[in-house]
Amino acid sequence: MRREVSLAGRGPAAALVARLDRTFVRRVGRYGCVGVAVSVFYSLAVIACVRGLHPITPTEASVIAFVLTLPVSYLAHGRVTFADRPADKFQPLRFGLSTAMSFIVAVTEIAGRSYLLGIAWNFLIIPATNFLVYLLWVFRPTRNTGRTP
Repeated sequence: MRREVSLAGRGPAAALVARLDRTFVRRVGRYGCVGVAVSVFYSLAVIACVRGLHPITPTEASVIAFVLTLPVSYLAHGRVTFADRPADKFQPLRFGLSTAMSFIVAVTEIAGRSYLLGIAWNFLIIPATNFLVYLLWVFRPTRNTGRTP
């Protein structure tokens, strides 16, 4: 039997949290764990490229790290974050396009600046945006499953 929670006197934030679907909250947690792992992998790849491939610019290092990270990220999100969503043949293409667009935004923001700024951008802004795009477009349920995102 489901226990009803009284929200009287707790404010709008408590009401919002109480209404969040547990499946969604778990998905956000899985996304966060996968995202941190992928971001660490990407960051280490950028640092390794900057330090190990002389002469190379931070932007070039970011491009190399992105190419190395993309398949790892797709597999991790597909098998962990969105494992309950059926795959379709265009899912990898949607993932690649959406992630590439995020990367272009990040590179545009850091061009000519410190590669450490790009890493910070990678940890803060891009994950929130990508989660919404992945949830609503990339790993969307197929029309014939009857599920809703």
